Amino acid sequence: MASVWGELKRRNVVKVAVAYAIVGWLLIEVSTTVLPVFEAPDWIAQVFTFFILLGFPLALILSWAYEITPEGIKLERNITAGESITHVTGRKLDFVIIGLLVLAVGYMFVGNYLPESGPFAGAEIDPASLEVELDEPPSIAVEPAPAIAEEEQREVLPNSVAVLPFENLSPDPDNEYYAAGIHEEILNQLTKLSALNVIARTSMRQYANTEKSIPEIARELNVETVMEGSVRYANGQIRITAQLNDGVTGAHLWSETYTRDFDDIFAIESDIAMNVANALEAEFSLEEQERIERLPTDSTEAYALYLRAITSTRISSNTTPGASATFQRLLDQAIAVDPNFARAHAWKAVDYATSLIRTYPLSTAVTRADRERLALEHAEIALELDPNSGKAYGALAQLHRFNWRWAEARQAFERAVELNPNDVQILTQFAAFRSGIGEHEGAFDLGRRLLELNPEGALDFMTFLYWGAGELEAAVASARALIDSNPASPRNHAYLARFQAIRGYHEEALEALRLAETLMLQENPLARSQPQYWLAEIAYAYGRIGRAEDARRYFDALEAMSADYSVGAATWALAYLAIGDHEQSLHWLNVAADNRIADAGWRTLEELASNNRSDPVLDRPEFVEVRQRLGFTDL
Repeated sequence: MASVWGELKRRNVVKVAVAYAIVGWLLIEVSTTVLPVFEAPDWIAQVFTFFILLGFPLALILSWAYEITPEGIKLERNITAGESITHVTGRKLDFVIIGLLVLAVGYMFVGNYLPESGPFAGAEIDPASLEVELDEPPSIAVEPAPAIAEEEQREVLPNSVAVLPFENLSPDPDNEYYAAGIHEEILNQLTKLSALNVIARTSMRQYANTEKSIPEIARELNVETVMEGSVRYANGQIRITAQLNDGVTGAHLWSETYTRDFDDIFAIESDIAMNVANALEAEFSLEEQERIERLPTDSTEAYALYLRAITSTRISSNTTPGASATFQRLLDQAIAVDPNFARAHAWKAVDYATSLIRTYPLSTAVTRADRERLALEHAEIALELDPNSGKAYGALAQLHRFNWRWAEARQAFERAVELNPNDVQILTQFAAFRSGIGEHEGAFDLGRRLLELNPEGALDFMTFLYWGAGELEAAVASARALIDSNPASPRNHAYLARFQAIRGYHEEALEALRLAETLMLQENPLARSQPQYWLAEIAYAYGRIGRAEDARRYFDALEAMSADYSVGAATWALAYLAIGDHEQSLHWLNVAADNRIADAGWRTLEELASNNRSDPVLDRPEFVEVRQRLGFTDL
């Protein structure tokens, strides 16, 4: 053995092996960076790596069998002792190996420690020399945190990630929905992992095209990591770049570029979700992994229609009949292509269930009864196709809630949260449900969770929870915080006016009401989703501080609206309470209690039943009797 090893060293086989290994590694590393820039298919890199590995044993065989001499390359067996110059060749190889090692160390340093602006930073390629348009790197600048020691002491959400809106690099503007839709679907995949804390999409919208650095965004959202990426779709090909960055240093924890046929989109989305979880060392169950890797549909055509639906009409802000009709039409087209598309059925159920308490024109073709029937029908289809559809359970929970079936609603909500623990829409609805039936502590627990996952929108909701619990001082403080964050919003001033009127601070309430009215004249109606709710609320606030003429103004505006839009019984009850017509207010409360039909006055109905306004009229015996029949709380 010793003689063989000595002969290997004499013939420089060992040094050739070391030099080849370093050169091969460098070539593979450079190819993985350069080939994606040219949008080369994945198989090219695989073939390139295969031939480099194949060349290794060939190089060893050749270095054993041949030797370089002053007269050229000769077979080892044909060389006399005087002709051999292996010692000279060996010294030259020593210098080559040292140079290669320096180059390899330099490459590793540049790739891992220097800040980058995106997954292709530093790639010096002339775009004009390419046949295809090159993607631009994401616009987020990665730079070191100014005070790392301070950041390390900051308590952040564990296993937390904020996913920035994906940059759209598709050459056709009509394909922009691919970037937005895939961004949302990756978020939906991540929300299924209970060990992760995933910041909601609504809190990420403000960072589209931002100039803020990764550490700045992480500090604002209180997260450990920030993910950024881009999407390019053209001619059936999808290219997705994604990278996960450390929230303190901005360094890359994981990055990948996928250039594939659109048919592979589901594998890409699940791979990104799993890689994020692994990078954060977050534990996940086999069941959670199976749910993420489960194919939503066999048809990419249906999936493209679905992506168009969820991006052209956001369900969380889907507040008009026209918007809902567009959303439903696109989902219907997706289901026509694939009737077994559970996710499309689930979203139809969610939209129909949510629509039960929206404002609709009286001329709307789809009646309330139809919407309730369709919500149940599509939720059941979705669960039959996918028993682990959290969205479908969320739709069922809303249906039960709006039909006074508290036990069934709770069970469905709990299952929906179990399946989608980071879904802020489901968490918000569950918190509102618990607040409405008087479980305020449980509602606040969910509200605090929402503040972690959706800091952009949860403050508004916490204001609602304080109000529902009758904690008026906290509600006032929350309303003022809302005004500080958005002083141009008339609704924020209306919140404050309502709370101050009930507390007896009439001057402060009047000032806030006048500000709300002024701002309402400058922009769209106070709340597009429930304008009649706000008309009744402002009328009530004016009535509560003794401004009868102003209260009547808003009551008349509500009456005018009722000619074209349905107005719920509870909304009429509050409006008549505002102008002091207690007989009519009691009548409409009885209508609500007798019919038990959820409508756009649902929130008002919950509030009147609990009397969180501390209105002495509602504590009269005849009002207490009807409030008890409403059945929201035990009075």
